[in-house]
Amino acid sequence: MKRSALVLILLSIAISACWAEDWLTIYNDDLSLVRSQFEVDLEKGNQAYNYDQITSRIESASVIVTPLKDPIVVAEQNYEYDLANTAQIMLKYIDREVAIITKDQSNYVGMMRFFDGQSIGLVENSTKKLLMISNSEVQVIRLAELPPNFYTKPTLHWNLIAPKKGKYPLQLTYLTGGFSWNVTYNTIWDGKKLIFNSWVTIGNTSGRGFENVNLKLIAGEVNKIQQNYYGGRSGMAKQTMMENSMADAAAPEFSEKAFHDFHMYTLDQKVSFANNQTKQIQLFPSKDVKAEGRYEYYLFGDGVQSIITFKNTAEQGMGIPLPKGTIKVYKMDSDNNLEFIGEDQIDHTGRNETVRIKTGKAFDLVGKTMVTNQKTVSQRVSERTVQVTMRNNSLENKSIGVLYQLNPNSKIISSEKPYDTDQNRKVTFMLDIQPNKEVVYSFVERTEY
Repeated sequence: MKRSALVLILLSIAISACWAEDWLTIYNDDLSLVRSQFEVDLEKGNQAYNYDQITSRIESASVIVTPLKDPIVVAEQNYEYDLANTAQIMLKYIDREVAIITKDQSNYVGMMRFFDGQSIGLVENSTKKLLMISNSEVQVIRLAELPPNFYTKPTLHWNLIAPKKGKYPLQLTYLTGGFSWNVTYNTIWDGKKLIFNSWVTIGNTSGRGFENVNLKLIAGEVNKIQQNYYGGRSGMAKQTMMENSMADAAAPEFSEKAFHDFHMYTLDQKVSFANNQTKQIQLFPSKDVKAEGRYEYYLFGDGVQSIITFKNTAEQGMGIPLPKGTIKVYKMDSDNNLEFIGEDQIDHTGRNETVRIKTGKAFDLVGKTMVTNQKTVSQRVSERTVQVTMRNNSLENKSIGVLYQLNPNSKIISSEKPYDTDQNRKVTFMLDIQPNKEVVYSFVERTEY
């Protein structure tokens, strides 16, 4: 027999505790990167090796196998996802002998001719008659063996070539779905500052648990081709990918840093994730952030919005990139109990950017807009008079920003109140209204087509 036709020897997995280690980097939008280091116990020469410590959402085409010490060759790699279950096993036994025991303790042995999920067609050995046995009546099915090429969980099947017998450390890297993370910011508002607490919620539905994994989170939108890699029985990949670079060491503390065009958050201690588990971890220590409360009314809107805003700077008490998430706001009542006053979503927010938190509509502030006059100046020019009514039904002075978005062809040609216009053509009228008072004013808008 030629040396190139060596018989493959199927080996069980042998993982050395001193080498086994996992790294998990979770991105947004159902994408994660897993790196695992472990030892394999190999014979000299060509052999088959099954590795099943992978997720069920693995992208098989992303797998990279890296020898960490002595060179071995990955001659072939298959991703096996034809998992053993009753239906799959029974279909493999068509035209093979099976033994069936029914609930009334009847025994039947014969050649199975069909299995449709509801009944079994069996040609009995003793009578040669075709028996139709309902699945609901079956108690035990005896089969000679588990059919070949079946796996109890997703498996990477490798053909490895080792120069000698021994233990070989490897690193496995792959992309996977099944992990998600989002941030909840719990804050307490006292009218001048926000006490900021942040929690990361991580969900694991990847099909695999991880023990003592090194965790990193990537905040940002990573471009990814939307393609279905998961769950298909035809999802087989044969490839050989080798690289010699070692993985970067984990950061010594929970820290944030810029990474390419994104931001990376590295946990300072290892964590464990069971499959189908949700875990919460503090993102950063509590911070006191100087903030400002304001009220905003958009013309023709349905209410006056209560807004809390701050600039993401160190001087204001923050100054770190904030991953997208939900900000929940609480306020202390006169009985020294916290009450919930609203929440809002923020997008990924970098340093020096403004954070706006809309907590809800102000109950005692009322805004109304109406057009009192509209006319055509010429075939290409029209004008309208917009009347704004603002009421403060509370017992305190209120400062309200009245906002209006001009379109590119419009401008205000006269106004009873002063206003500012920003570079995006958003107009702001600032009104100070006394308790139980009303302010009414108008402005004229001209549109040229």
